[in-house]
Amino acid sequence: PHRGSMSCAARSSRIIGSCRIAPANNRLASKPRACKPTPPRRDMAKTSATSTAPKDAPASSPAAGGDGWTQRVLTLNPKRRGIFIWTDTLRKNVPEIASCKAGVLNLFLRSTTAALSVNENADPDVRTDLENALDRIVPGTDVLDAIARSAFVGVSLDLPVQGGKLALGTWQGLYLCEWGDASSSQRGCQVVATLVDSSSDVRVTRNVTVEAPRRGCHLVQDEVDDAFKPARDRLGSAGEGSTRARKPGLANLLVRHTSASLTMNENADPTVRGDLEAALNRIVPEEWHRTLFEHVEEGPDDMTAHVKSALLGCSLTVPTDPTGRMKTGWWQGVYLCEHRNVGGMGVGHAREVATTLVDGAGVANTAGQTTVTLAGAGRGCRDVTAEIAAAAKAIGVGSEVRTGWLNVFVQHTSASLAVCDSTIAGAGDRLERALNETVPESWNDEFFVHTYEGPDDMPGHVKASIVGPSVTVPVVDGELGLGDRQGLFLCEHRDAGGYGCNLNRKVVLTLQGVDERVKTNERCD
Repeated sequence: PHRGSMSCAARSSRIIGSCRIAPANNRLASKPRACKPTPPRRDMAKTSATSTAPKDAPASSPAAGGDGWTQRVLTLNPKRRGIFIWTDTLRKNVPEIASCKAGVLNLFLRSTTAALSVNENADPDVRTDLENALDRIVPGTDVLDAIARSAFVGVSLDLPVQGGKLALGTWQGLYLCEWGDASSSQRGCQVVATLVDSSSDVRVTRNVTVEAPRRGCHLVQDEVDDAFKPARDRLGSAGEGSTRARKPGLANLLVRHTSASLTMNENADPTVRGDLEAALNRIVPEEWHRTLFEHVEEGPDDMTAHVKSALLGCSLTVPTDPTGRMKTGWWQGVYLCEHRNVGGMGVGHAREVATTLVDGAGVANTAGQTTVTLAGAGRGCRDVTAEIAAAAKAIGVGSEVRTGWLNVFVQHTSASLAVCDSTIAGAGDRLERALNETVPESWNDEFFVHTYEGPDDMPGHVKASIVGPSVTVPVVDGELGLGDRQGLFLCEHRDAGGYGCNLNRKVVLTLQGVDERVKTNERCD
């Protein structure tokens, strides 16, 4: 079968305060081609899926702290190594999306040798080229190599929902990237899908156009703050004469394009942005257009742009304070990374960004938010699951929230957070080595301009953007919904830590969700 074939079975599911309706049909658009015709529909992912939700599942009813939370566990069966598109499978197995006018969906993959991404939904050559490119970036066939590759791309995706659909762009689709051996592929991959439905207030979402002046990495924090201003103003007006208390929340951004990305990095020295662009061009060289890629009809900057987008990601989630302002670190700012010379097909450098404020005082119900300091012994990737779990329990995991999610966000530009294998010795060391090989310190002498803080500084910024500052983990049955082999890792990219903080890294935890047992007890009363 074609690389794109995959089956999915929803092995288990839970529905909290939401209704079931029939899923909407999905038809992926056919992208114009310069030299060869778009592959027919049969070349897209063929998925067979069933939902095992019980017929007598509870109808929509208020839940403690806010209704509208839905959580399902799906099992994807890729059968073999490769990259597969599964957008239709998700829509069929999470029908609650179709009734959600505004909200956010988290997809969390319980695997250490696979990853989730968003990229082109039309030409299957993109998936083959992306697989080959990632094999070049993190080479090797050992399980530790697959684990490092998984951490580069990531296992957690936060996606906005608007008008009963995922708010993906025209050409965007969901990717499952599987690098495990035949036995792990045959076992399948569990995905926890957690949806918060904020349909009662559709104004939490807003789509804005951000203009990139040229190819490169651009600081757009002011534009992002302006995009969220109407939502922040409404939070403020609700507080005047209102009994509704303000709570911390989350801000989600999604760039609706497959040749651009979003990341967070230094907001001060503009040479960081130039160096990040130069590093990406080294990591994903345009010579691959001639030597590696099949998706070549749109020019030498096109397929490389798809790979860069997969590395940095299209979605970014940041904690907010009770006024709706982002709780970023002192030096952090949002970057829009434009990876093409003339921008995307039909839009140029005008990139559409979907913004969603997940209001903690609304249906999302922020149970708690706290900032913890994680101190490391030095540079490297270390397992901090125990520290995060203890802090999460202190703000309500298990006691206040049994269904929901925990967002973990590091407030630094030379450190990052990854989900990695916590059961295999050397997994963190292999990830550290992969990062060092991908972004060598020799670049400090070759072409980096931002060099005055030492040879480990600018490489640290690049690594932080690849791995990312934020991970959303589902809360399932009152526990962090990590897979059996997964752990949360803090990646310290500098020998002596960050500017002014040394090896002490601040991490913000935001817990949102409900305890469905309270709702059940209220019904019984």
